[in-house]
Amino acid sequence: MGPAMPDGHAVITGLGLVLPQGVGIQAAEAVFDGRSAVRFLPEIVGVPEATGAKVVGFTPPCGTEQADRSVQFAVAAAEEAWTSAGLPDVAPPPDRIAVLLGSSKGGLDTLSRLARGEGRPEPVIPAAGPDAAAYTVAARLGTTGPMGAPLSACASGGHAMVWGATLIARGVVDVAIVGAADASLIPLVMGSYRRMGVLAAAGEDPATSVRPFSATRRGFAIGEGAGAIVLESPASAARRAAPLLAQVRGWACGSHATSLTDIEADGHAMAYLMREAMRRAGIRPADVDYINAHGTATRANDLAEARAIHEAMGDAAAHVGVSSTKGAHGHLLGAATAVELVLAVLAIRRGVIPATANLTDPDPAIGLDCTPLRPRERRIRHALKVASGFGGQMMAVVLSATESQAASTG
Repeated sequence: MGPAMPDGHAVITGLGLVLPQGVGIQAAEAVFDGRSAVRFLPEIVGVPEATGAKVVGFTPPCGTEQADRSVQFAVAAAEEAWTSAGLPDVAPPPDRIAVLLGSSKGGLDTLSRLARGEGRPEPVIPAAGPDAAAYTVAARLGTTGPMGAPLSACASGGHAMVWGATLIARGVVDVAIVGAADASLIPLVMGSYRRMGVLAAAGEDPATSVRPFSATRRGFAIGEGAGAIVLESPASAARRAAPLLAQVRGWACGSHATSLTDIEADGHAMAYLMREAMRRAGIRPADVDYINAHGTATRANDLAEARAIHEAMGDAAAHVGVSSTKGAHGHLLGAATAVELVLAVLAIRRGVIPATANLTDPDPAIGLDCTPLRPRERRIRHALKVASGFGGQMMAVVLSATESQAASTG
């Protein structure tokens, strides 16, 4: 007899990761420990002293050698999640499986190579389209259910999860592979973000340059990678006694489009989404043990996010554990929320809050326990993930331990 199943929520049965620290779930260990992968990237031609978090030693999955780098990452993460969920031999019918893999920019790596006269010139649009990762994964797995690519800047992976969980809740599909991938370490993107003034200065050591919630924070470093999650209906997971990693309890999506790049300084819109996600999950602020913050390490974002947390959590803000992992893996842009959702699930599973790398001098204006430098053991019943993106796109989601996990941790 299989484990008890939560009613009315999508459960998480598989995870996959591609990080600058390495390929596969095991690479998350370095992120939890706050080990930074940000380094100088002299290969970024035309951007002096370029820094970023690059995936090194990556071998494209067989058959994707000509695909965009972001597609290769998405395939690697999705297939790891698919396998870890135990689905290769016992998958539901193909039309009962959705593939929803987002991005913020699609195949810019392919377009950049073509502009330099490298690679194959056609078919350009399919290869560089934002849905290339989704249709490549769907084709490789043989799925025929809903397929798409949520495009909501840095919140893309979160919206993919919400889309997938909604399809499951409505009975449209039994399984949804959700997530996002991005590969934006190219001169066009690096130069654009530098002109915006949101990138951290490397100084002598790029590894210490990204400092979320620090009094001396100055910006982020661009990273690349992918995160994938297998969502499943409780009934489907029960039929095959699937591993239950966590459950998706509640979510809320919204926007506050003040401008293309600026965010709402007072944090009211984000606070509303956090409260609404908790309300839909049926929990109170005091029930939240961990908040995986967006935490870009920019002056404006970190302060606005802290204000939102204080407003949404009230007195509970003094006790909740908070961290941003971007100091370790960089800002993965379109893949950021997908990767950080995977890390939040791992935090629940391990009972450990990942460290905020490089946080040697917490900003007093933040006023939160942001888990500086080292991971911290803590029983996590409910984790709240928040995300925002250029254009004012925002979302919040509550991930919870399963009943068996909660019982085992007492």
